[in-house]
This record gives sequence, C-alpha cells and structure tokens, in this order.
Amino acid sequence: MTEPTATPLELTHAQVDDASHGHAPLMRVTLPQTQTPVWLATRYDVVKAALADSRFVRDLAKVPGAEGGGVGAELLDDAGLPQEYRQYLEILVMVDGPEHTRLRTHVMRAFAPRRIAALRPRIEHIAQELAEELAAKESEFDLLHAFAYPLMTNVICEIIGVEEADRAKVGGWIRDYESGEPDRFLPGIDHLAAYIDGPLDRRAAAPAEDLASDLLRSSAEAEEGQRLSRQEMIALVFLLVNTGIAPPAFFISDAVLALLDHPREVARLRAEPELLPRAVQELLRYVSAVRIGATLYATEDVELGGVLVRRGEGVTSGLLAANRDPGTFDDAGRLDLFREAARGAGHVAYGHGAHRCIGAALANLQAEVILDQLLLRRDGLALAVARDAVERIGFAGDGTYPIGLPVRF
Repeated sequence: MTEPTATPLELTHAQVDDASHGHAPLMRVTLPQTQTPVWLATRYDVVKAALADSRFVRDLAKVPGAEGGGVGAELLDDAGLPQEYRQYLEILVMVDGPEHTRLRTHVMRAFAPRRIAALRPRIEHIAQELAEELAAKESEFDLLHAFAYPLMTNVICEIIGVEEADRAKVGGWIRDYESGEPDRFLPGIDHLAAYIDGPLDRRAAAPAEDLASDLLRSSAEAEEGQRLSRQEMIALVFLLVNTGIAPPAFFISDAVLALLDHPREVARLRAEPELLPRAVQELLRYVSAVRIGATLYATEDVELGGVLVRRGEGVTSGLLAANRDPGTFDDAGRLDLFREAARGAGHVAYGHGAHRCIGAALANLQAEVILDQLLLRRDGLALAVARDAVERIGFAGDGTYPIGLPVRF
C-alpha cells in the first residue's frame, strides 16, 4: 500500500477545472487557497467507494483523538465566518449517521418525485416569461444574473413557502452572502435568518404544500428526540435556499457555455429533442455541478484504492475528475449529448451515498426546462463577448465559477 508523500501537490483552480491533476487513485494535495493536506480521490470507483464507506465521516470531531476542524473549518475561518453563523452552512452537510438521517428525513417530503414533477408547469412558465422579456429587449443580457438567478430564486422560494413579493429580497440576501465581501456576507446571513421566522409562523397558522409546512408537520409528528428545534428549522431553510440558488445557477451558466462551445451537439439535440434528459445528464458529467466534494475523515485506518489512509486523515472527492475518468467513460473529455452511461456508471456530480444531493431531481428538471427554453425553442442564443472574455472567479478549496455570462438572442 502507498504511504503519504512528503510534499503535497498544491492544487490550482485551473487543475480542478480541467481535471489535469491525473487519475491516480489518491493523491496527496492541498486544495486551492488552503493549507491542510488531504488525499484527493480522482478515480471514479475510488470516489464512489469513499462516499459510500461509513468509516469516513464529515465531522472531524467524531474521529477519536483528532484535533482541529479540518479543511471545512479552515475555509470558514479564512472567510471570517463567526462560530455562531456556521450552523447555517454545516447543518445537514457536516453531520453523519443517525443525526444526518434525522435532519434529512424532515426535508425529504418537499423533494419527493411527485412534488417535484408537479412543479414543471410553474418552472416552464417562469422560464418562458424571463426568456420572452429578455428577447424583447433585443440587447445583450447576463444569463447568470438576469435569467438563472431569478429563476432559481423563484423556484426554491416556491418550494419553501416564501411569499412572491419577498423573493427578490431573499435572492438579494443570498447574493450578498455569496459575494464574500465583509460588509455584505454577514448582513446577508442575518437578514435571511431573521426573515425565515415569518414563513414558519404563517405555516403554523395555515399549513400548505410547502417545505415550511412540512418541517412543522414532520417535527410535530416525530417521536421525542427526533423533532426539530426552531433554530434547526431556520438553519435547514437557510441551507436549502442557499444551495437551491447559487450552485444550480452556476451549473446552468457553465452548461450553456459548454453548449455554445459545441454547436454540432446543439444541432443534434434540436434534431432529437426527446433526448434532452439524457443530454442534461451528460452536461452534469462534463462540467459537474460541484467540482470538489466535502472532505471525509477516516475514523480508523482504511485501505482505499491501494492507499493506506490513516485515522484522522482527510479524503476529498474530485467529482469532476471522477466524471472525466477515462477508465469509466469512453473519450471522457468529449461532450457527447447522446452518451448513454453503462449500468451503475452514472455521473457523480450530485455526490453519492447518504449525502447525495437531496435536490437532484429538481436540478434535473430545471436544467431540462431552461435548456429547452433557451436553445431548443430558440435558435439565436450566442455569446455577446469573446470566448476568452467570460469572467470566472476561483473559490477557495474548489475550481472556478462564472461571475457572469453575457449573451444575446
């Protein structure tokens, strides 16, 4: 078995983006803008094995004898996030085992296939209205800020139970938080956390088919010890609003950019639009909604991919690298919208195992509706700037994401 190397590779944002760090089972690295060494899993089978292995946990405090908070704590410390705010980012995401099951169970109903499928007409209506409004202006627009963000904000707010008149405010607070700017991101958290009490109070008096009602109902019906505190409800709603807006909006921007880079693939899809669901899965594989997964920590010595991972060491999943693994996908670096994955070898853009993204079905539906509206029902979408002028920003511990996508119809 392989032992750790003396000097970890200092991974760059560019290497994360193009998966150019190779496909060794595990590599000793530091993620971009971090100092804590981790094992990076880049091979598809190793990533899935790590994500499904209960000997790995996300909470380093659960590892006997471990000290410090690991990569996650380093990132939050560097961002200047005070301890009292961390519940909004760590709840559900950074817990394991029975506690993770308890929290996840309370939000599952809102993301059940039946409830998500029922949203299609509403999502189609929002997408059509936005597209028609932007097309009527006959000028360039920012696909991320003028289309993706408003759509994602409206949809997740509808799922949660946010009044339509308040949705622009909610989206603004999330963008304040995502900005990372000291005078914006903490106020953004404060405003949204304080606001969430309102929908919970309204649904306590008048339940409806939305997440706020689900949390109240599910908690009331749960056994002692399985119920949610009010603060847990607020933190769960905050997390779902946050993850329901920015990541899918970034993915849509990257997916559209990839399609504009591959006009022949778009032409093929227009000729066979019924294959759009398969095309969305290929885009998820090709660009990945999230490129680097949360770090897992070994609770005991574990052999993973022929490497001995010592107790307390971190393993980070290179999700994009796994999706570009040539040992699993033929011609893995090529976008093929009609690619049909082998059984059991679908992409891991949504993660794998107990922490697989709870909103995967929603993200799939939104992508299908948006790409249909922008590229299949219309044939004129094009970049409004030179390809190398598209601006991106590197996220600490991750790759880069678009900060805007200027296009025109």
